[in-house]
Amino acid sequence: MTHLIRQMGYVVIATPDPDGSARDLADMTGVRITHRAADAAFVSSNARYCDVAYLRDARRGIRAVGLEAMDDDAVDEVHGRAKSEGLTILDDRPLLPKVRRAVRFATPFGPIFEVHTPIEREPIDPAKFNGARVRRLEHVNLRASDPKGFHDLVTRLLGMKLSDRTTGYERAWYRCADGYHHTFACGPGDGLHHYAFDAHALYDLAGVADALAAKGRSLLWGIGRHGPGNNLFSYYLDPNGCVVEVSFGLERIDNDALHEPGNFEFNSSSNVLDRWGSQPPVAYGKALTPFVP
Repeated sequence: MTHLIRQMGYVVIATPDPDGSARDLADMTGVRITHRAADAAFVSSNARYCDVAYLRDARRGIRAVGLEAMDDDAVDEVHGRAKSEGLTILDDRPLLPKVRRAVRFATPFGPIFEVHTPIEREPIDPAKFNGARVRRLEHVNLRASDPKGFHDLVTRLLGMKLSDRTTGYERAWYRCADGYHHTFACGPGDGLHHYAFDAHALYDLAGVADALAAKGRSLLWGIGRHGPGNNLFSYYLDPNGCVVEVSFGLERIDNDALHEPGNFEFNSSSNVLDRWGSQPPVAYGKALTPFVP
């Protein structure tokens, strides 16, 4: 199946405090705040207009996970497939400015996606980002009421490729055209577990921990190394109770045809979540942010 999704798009978060949320992410990771409005704030880790958008709402939650399509035709194809699947089309207009076209739909398993044309890039000197700890929005980790049903849907509807999974689909990791090990991952449950940034270097994970400590906060989990993906990781909680991962060294798969997805046992001795053997704290597993259309 031809790829329809080129890369990770954006995460749109509903929050009572857009500006405070954006400032906190900037303080921790070095992202730049690209635009502020009375009811919104947008941040980016690179030349894109937005990686994470905060929209004012009395609720706290996820409005949508954006996926950047290959082109206009890919958006049309996803729209047509979503209608054929009987999915609820929430809107055919993008949630964000600087995005020309989109289709936003709810899956029957919980997650809400917005498949969109490329978000506008800005002509910015790359040196502007030398002080930032992160360089791109890397992936999201989702929860679904039926992970196997979700697997069938996203591979059929979006053309996503399975990179690895655990035997019972307790976790599964999916990639798109850019070849990174996963654009999103999924497990059983309801909501979004975390959104993740790719750091420039391992040292930047320490920088995030130092920035948290300076504010009297601490990491939720890490530093460790994931099994599938082989990336180094750290996690913390943002002001909206959503988990933020800062990652380094995510595996890249260079040939779809030659890659054979792994099938791992998911238990306390398998070290799927951390090759080094640590187990996630209870708070890590419980930290889920609901989708709020």
